[in-house]
Amino acid sequence: MRKYLLFILLIACINAWSQKTKKVAAYKTIKTLYTDLNNDGKIDTIILSDNGSDGDFNRITVKLAGFQKKTFKAKQYWASFDSLFLKKDKNLVHSNLLFIKKTDKHAAILLSGGTDGAGYSIEFSIINIENNRVKMVFDHDDDVVDVELPTELTDLENNGRLDFVYRITFQCSTTIKKGMICAYSPYFVYPVDDSCKLNKPLMKAYNIKHYVFDGYKYSEDIKIYYPNNNGRPSIWHHAKNQQ
Repeated sequence: MRKYLLFILLIACINAWSQKTKKVAAYKTIKTLYTDLNNDGKIDTIILSDNGSDGDFNRITVKLAGFQKKTFKAKQYWASFDSLFLKKDKNLVHSNLLFIKKTDKHAAILLSGGTDGAGYSIEFSIINIENNRVKMVFDHDDDVVDVELPTELTDLENNGRLDFVYRITFQCSTTIKKGMICAYSPYFVYPVDDSCKLNKPLMKAYNIKHYVFDGYKYSEDIKIYYPNNNGRPSIWHHAKNQQ
């Protein structure tokens, strides 16, 4: 009986060891892109690769000419970038898998996993290239920051610093004769730097200029009127105690 138990234990140990030593699928290059990211006149390399994720790729390698390469892996995966976003701004590279823009100060790479069936962001990432350093400065899913509708990547303060703007998909509950009544969905603004955090003063100014401003959070209790003539939205119903 003791020998039988020892045999069973040995088999269990072998199975556990074989599972731990099981090889991870090798990465396959999906696309290689070339462009000057740091304004030094030299061509840099971006390699997108995947080892069997549910998206288009789940690893990106950035190699600045003359510097060591930097590699980043997705929490889940990245996929084709939002087509409406790509139509509004010129991509530095010929690809729909990512978006790149640069100024004299730095460059930013945007990566998106798209949204799930419920409309929530799977994963959204931003890589900042500045002073010959390559750093992942923003890498979130909907549990932290829900980037459902990327809007633009632009220099809002004319200081050479790119700002990323996005919003959350909003619900429209009522159609009236001259327009629609929808939930309050403000634009969120994140300057692309080493911290890449929400900038509330910039966010407020952006919404006052392009939308309306009634707080820093999405709210279905605040109703916004959208006129049919593509005119500027306005507050239809103001919720109390909105922060």
